[in-house]
Amino acid sequence: MTDSLDLGPDGQLNQALALLRGDEKEGALSDRMDFAPGVTLRADPALELGGRYASPAGQLIAFEAEVAGRGGWCGLHLGLPARDLSDRGMLGFACRSAAPEIRVIQPCLRSGTADGFEDCFFDKHILSQPEESSHVDILPVGRRARFPVEAPWRELILFLPLASFRWSLIDLRVFVI
Repeated sequence: MTDSLDLGPDGQLNQALALLRGDEKEGALSDRMDFAPGVTLRADPALELGGRYASPAGQLIAFEAEVAGRGGWCGLHLGLPARDLSDRGMLGFACRSAAPEIRVIQPCLRSGTADGFEDCFFDKHILSQPEESSHVDILPVGRRARFPVEAPWRELILFLPLASFRWSLIDLRVFVI
């Protein structure tokens, strides 16, 4: 008899997001923050990132980020234990977001390599606006030049603005099929 339950390589991240969704908290922002297992904000220290975050009940996370410096990167990193995708066809995500002013968030799949990492950007940017909006995007496994089918580690990164911003990630679900 075979098991009828296949949690797949996306199960661990979706569980971490469920924990974040169910845990109300708030605090000060800094250039490195762990919000839940495998859910981390990382920013270039040169940005001098400050401000606040909140994780309201039923939502993931809202940022009121203040940037005092100039830096090269800021991203919400989501660990995705999907090392071998050779028997899968697509990797993607669906999210809902909002921002008081239009914000563009660039999603990326980062895969570890022997000498560092390889970034494969999704085709569409997340466009957040004052009204809550939905976004869905996928990467076809093995059909993109910068998408290694096997990797020692992976993470979904949502690259955030490099200037002060307000942005709410209301919900996010990852799927590997």
